[in-house]
Amino acid sequence: MSMSKCAIKAVGLNKWFGEGEARTQAVKDVSFEVNFGEMLYVVGPSGSGKTTMLSIISGILRPNSGSVMVEDTDIWNIGNDQLAEFRLHKIGFVFQDYHLFPRLTTVENVAIPLILQHRPWDEAIAEAEKDLEIVGLKAGRSLRR
Repeated sequence: MSMSKCAIKAVGLNKWFGEGEARTQAVKDVSFEVNFGEMLYVVGPSGSGKTTMLSIISGILRPNSGSVMVEDTDIWNIGNDQLAEFRLHKIGFVFQDYHLFPRLTTVENVAIPLILQHRPWDEAIAEAEKDLEIVGLKAGRSLRR
C-alpha cells in the first residue's frame, strides 16, 4: 500500500469577527487533513463559515488561532511576499458568482495566473484548456461567460 503525501493539514482553526456582544465566531476549532489525490467536500448552510474557512486555508484571511500546513509549509508563519507567491502558484478558486473577466474567454480567464507567472501565452492557453477538460469544463477559445 502506498502512502499518500499530505496536501493540506488544518489544526484548530478559529476565526471570529467583531468585538464584545457583536462578536461572531465564523470558524470554530476546525481540523482536517487532505492527501494528494483525495477530494474534500465542504458543505453547510449559508453563513456557516465555509467561505471563511476556505479563505483561511488559501492564505487570504488570517485565522485568530490554529495552523494551516500546505505541502509541509505553515502558510501563516511565512512572510507576506512568500504568502503572495504561495497564492499565485498553489491556490485557485472558482467562486459561486464566477468573478470572471467578461471580455475574456473561459480559457483566457483560467490562463491568467499562468500569465502572471510569466508563462508564454500559447503554453498558458494550452494548460488552461487541459485543466478545464480535467474538471469537466472543456471549452473552446470562443466560449464566453
